[in-house]
Amino acid sequence: MYHHRLDVYPVPKESMPRYINEPWLIDKTLNEGTARAALEPEGEKDNIRIYIPMDLNRKSILRRLDGVIAHYGEANEKNEFDFKIDVDMVLSQMEIYDQVWYTRHMLSKGDHSAEAISLVREIVARLEADI
Repeated sequence: MYHHRLDVYPVPKESMPRYINEPWLIDKTLNEGTARAALEPEGEKDNIRIYIPMDLNRKSILRRLDGVIAHYGEANEKNEFDFKIDVDMVLSQMEIYDQVWYTRHMLSKGDHSAEAISLVREIVARLEADI
């Protein structure tokens, strides 16, 4: 019996997703050194590279942030480092969200999408409310 739903077929070109080759965004056990090494597939004969879809939208990013805040509670000296790592992960996801919005709509002015600017304001408000 199989425990995982696998789609072993190639992704059709007309629906090509954007692959972000930054595994530390989904695996916080990777530190900077191992994260850089994880960018390239391992050379082992039995290596299988798995891409895990990660939905990035306003609701999912804020849900992840709320999860970080709920997990750590108030930031303090004991949890400051881990709290920062998890918030940085959420911010990286927000940056990818912004890049895709910006690219999809080819904005003629400004450096960021209105969607991302609004999202950043909400992230800051939630972090300030935790102080």
